[in-house]
Amino acid sequence: MEENASRQEKVRKFEDFVDRRLKPDLVKAIAERDKIFQQQKVFQDLKRNIQILEKNGANSLRTMVNLGSEVYMQADVPDTRHIFVDIGMGFHVEFTWSEALDFILIKEARLAKYLLTFEYIMIF
Repeated sequence: MEENASRQEKVRKFEDFVDRRLKPDLVKAIAERDKIFQQQKVFQDLKRNIQILEKNGANSLRTMVNLGSEVYMQADVPDTRHIFVDIGMGFHVEFTWSEALDFILIKEARLAKYLLTFEYIMIF
């Protein structure tokens, strides 16, 4: 009887640990993983857009810009040969198309490596 009560107490402590510590950590980890997926999508979209501009030889561009709350405005870009890329921490760098593609390749590799490490940690 004592042994059964002791076992039940251990199970209750373990369940409490899972509920108070592991489940919130899992929620945070999933949110962090989703942020990485979003960053990967942004860089893939940027790479695809740059490649389309290069393929078409576009030196100028007319586009729609989201001002927020799904309000859009037409914008004319007179020179598309240089673009500003958000490199993180609120900093933007002016790149040529080839420089931007090089940066994107490096950034995608780092995100993929971080994601693999992150997923490995989530398994354990």
